[in-house]
Amino acid sequence: MSAKCTTIKDIARESGFSLSTVSLVLNNHPRISKTTRDKVMEVVRRHNYYPNSAARGLASKSSYTLSVVIPNLTRVFSDIYLGEIISGIYERAASQGYKILLDIATDDFIRSREYLKLLVSRRTDGMFFIGADTHADFLREFEGTFHRFILVNQWFPDTKLNFVCADYGASARLAAAHLLGLGHRHIGLIAGTNTYTGLKFRDEFLKTCAEWPAGPAQVVWVDGGEEWSQRGGYAATTQLMQKAPALTAIMAANDRMALGAMRWLADNHREIPEEVSVMGADDIDLASYMNPSLSTIRHDFYQVGIESCNRMLQMLRGEITECSDLLPTSLVVRGSTARARKD
Repeated sequence: MSAKCTTIKDIARESGFSLSTVSLVLNNHPRISKTTRDKVMEVVRRHNYYPNSAARGLASKSSYTLSVVIPNLTRVFSDIYLGEIISGIYERAASQGYKILLDIATDDFIRSREYLKLLVSRRTDGMFFIGADTHADFLREFEGTFHRFILVNQWFPDTKLNFVCADYGASARLAAAHLLGLGHRHIGLIAGTNTYTGLKFRDEFLKTCAEWPAGPAQVVWVDGGEEWSQRGGYAATTQLMQKAPALTAIMAANDRMALGAMRWLADNHREIPEEVSVMGADDIDLASYMNPSLSTIRHDFYQVGIESCNRMLQMLRGEITECSDLLPTSLVVRGSTARARKD
């Protein structure tokens, strides 16, 4: 004879709370007090009780699944930026009983409007879209709809699309102020121009350099390519040095392009930072292990993922209906930047 399975009714009866209260505890509802939550969870642990996710979904009309859509890049699953963001989303979602459905925004995914079908069919309760570029106009379909949708580490101007993003404007101002404060007035900028955050970084960096109180800087900028890679940074540095051989600093809009710039300078026997200072953005792990170590702007992508998931959970609980969050950034000074050489 098989043992009787513990049900939510058993948990309610033994804990002394109603079915609805126990259900709220199991769904991590914020209105439940810590005392009540602890008493219910003590009974849950005693019986090794696991709520049936399918039953929970039917009862609440929720799939308890969140969709994460990532860009169709070369070797996308080895991308360190996406990995940090997805880790933050996953860990926060899992702590609240949600599963993650991962998709790549291939041409077929977009053409078939799978991004919309996932939400309409209720296979997912909400969608995160990471790394959308300036050509992703199809995402404007979510503007003004009831679907829970968040752009992650990206934003679209002139729309009401929800977003959670590092403050790239502030990052650009921090980076420019660091180089200008070191006396650099001939600066090369390697920009990323296929995202709105990249364009914001470029424009704010140029604006800060042009309006610097101690005197404007001459900035030459080139596009670092759509994948923001070391290879793109290397190629962009070649262009910069052809256009402005007397520059004393290179600012790259992400660390990978900065590493490409550093390799070009090493290959061409240019000392860092004695001849040319180099700076990046993001503060990836590799930045602190370079020789010299890379000065950069820290973007905490793991925290971006966590905060994005926090906002999604708040939407699902009805606590908010929209979000437009810019997360703080910080300057990290290392060995790759120094005072400008004297002419």
